[in-house]
Amino acid sequence: MRIGIITQWYDPEGGSAVLPGIISRSLAALGHEVHVLTGFPNYPSGRLSPGYRIRPYQFEMMNGISVHRVPLVPNHDRSAIGRAANYLSFAASAAVRLDLLRKVDVWLVYSSPATVALPAIVARRLHGRPYVILVEDLWPDTLAESDYVRPGWRTDLIVRSLHRFCDSAYRSASSVAVIAPGMADILASRGVPRDKISVVYNWVDERVFRPTAPDPQLAAALGLNGFVVMYAGSMGNLQGLDVAVDALEYLADIPDLTLVFAGSGVEEGRLRERAARYAPGRVVFLGQQPIERMVELMPLGDVQLISLSDQPFLRSIMPSKVQSTLACGRPIVAALAGDAARLVDESGAGFVAPPGDAPALADAIRRMYELGADKREELGRGGREFYLERLSERVGSVALASHLEEAVAGRLHA
Repeated sequence: MRIGIITQWYDPEGGSAVLPGIISRSLAALGHEVHVLTGFPNYPSGRLSPGYRIRPYQFEMMNGISVHRVPLVPNHDRSAIGRAANYLSFAASAAVRLDLLRKVDVWLVYSSPATVALPAIVARRLHGRPYVILVEDLWPDTLAESDYVRPGWRTDLIVRSLHRFCDSAYRSASSVAVIAPGMADILASRGVPRDKISVVYNWVDERVFRPTAPDPQLAAALGLNGFVVMYAGSMGNLQGLDVAVDALEYLADIPDLTLVFAGSGVEEGRLRERAARYAPGRVVFLGQQPIERMVELMPLGDVQLISLSDQPFLRSIMPSKVQSTLACGRPIVAALAGDAARLVDESGAGFVAPPGDAPALADAIRRMYELGADKREELGRGGREFYLERLSERVGSVALASHLEEAVAGRLHA
């Protein structure tokens, strides 16, 4: 097939923005011709990546993928107006420049934000090309629960408008893939036919995320010794990381326990202050790290922490940290609810505590400590086997390609 992928985020953007590139390369590896319609890279800083400037159009070949860039308003700050300009400018530019890719057989919409579906809707109506939506974030739920908008009639109007837009996008799509079972339930409750929805878990870049041996020299250089509980990832307001610092109060009898944060985000400063006040000397902050360094750091943790705050819409998402930790074969303690908690539990790779419950998280950490190193590594190996069987590139890319093939077949038979 000649597949067109519409995504606002693409390489060389980092963080969660790496996923469209992973998906594109996986589909190309199956033998398909892949074209990506995207914007100019500005995530997560809101500033253009070095070497780029906004222009009407730019073409690149990246790792065998044809990348077509169209203009947008760079932004990633806390301004609702700025974010709206960022989202809407890309959707409009992509819809206008669909002529670049009129010959694709089918479109895959990487739906985050929801406005990315607009060009696909236009392509279907103007050129008769089908599309499949891959829902990464539930909209307008994500917007309504964020701190970018304030309650009021304007917000209510925006939420209602987005509901109508999303409903229209789902109706026009050949199929809707979601990354967690709870998403499927929610969309079905909103009128999307159940037989149109399927779960396709995200996978990770398996060239990067794989088991590695710990580097004693790196551990010594960072001052990491004893029993290390590590959180490696974004430190935002949705991660609910206060619970990890608070749990240390219940683990005072394990003097060699160290909590390590590798990453950064809007909550880092506040977490540093909390750690200095309530757990002095027991928390280490390593700051922002490139992905390659993250993989080197992960085996230095005796156990990896995964955490999300307990908000209703977060119970139906699947943070990529679950897959990356399982792929690396690391044991897990998790402060989670919903789909992510169930998946960690099914994997057998570790223990789950309710989000925000410091005593319960402390108990999970204590259980891991008492297991001993050999048993913890055994849990990690079992988690990797679970990833390979249920969540890997081999499984996910084939499932996604199947949906795209069915969409093409439906068009040809129509």
